[in-house]
Amino acid sequence: MGPILLLGGAIALLFLLFFWFTWQQKVTVPCTIDLERTHEHLHAHVDLEGVFVEPGDAVLVEGAPDSIEYGQVERRTGRATVKRASRLRRWWVRTIGPFEVYELYDVGFE
Repeated sequence: MGPILLLGGAIALLFLLFFWFTWQQKVTVPCTIDLERTHEHLHAHVDLEGVFVEPGDAVLVEGAPDSIEYGQVERRTGRATVKRASRLRRWWVRTIGPFEVYELYDVGFE
């Protein structure tokens, strides 16, 4: 009976860790979308109002245009949904993040 309880406890612990790692709180906030496609600049910036994005968080901007014509500069307002990471996921991203940066160095042009 002991090994079965131990296995059941290990499965329960793994389930709790999985749930804690994948749990996310959603927050919807207003945002400002700044787009520019000119000879001098090519960028898309989003300023979230009242939210500080931390490692592991995900942001989905609603109502952003797919593209703009060459030579245009646009500034729009919209809404963004921020999915907050759990503490375990935030810790994991901070721990593994420096190693992920090195993948950016492995770029070559042939």
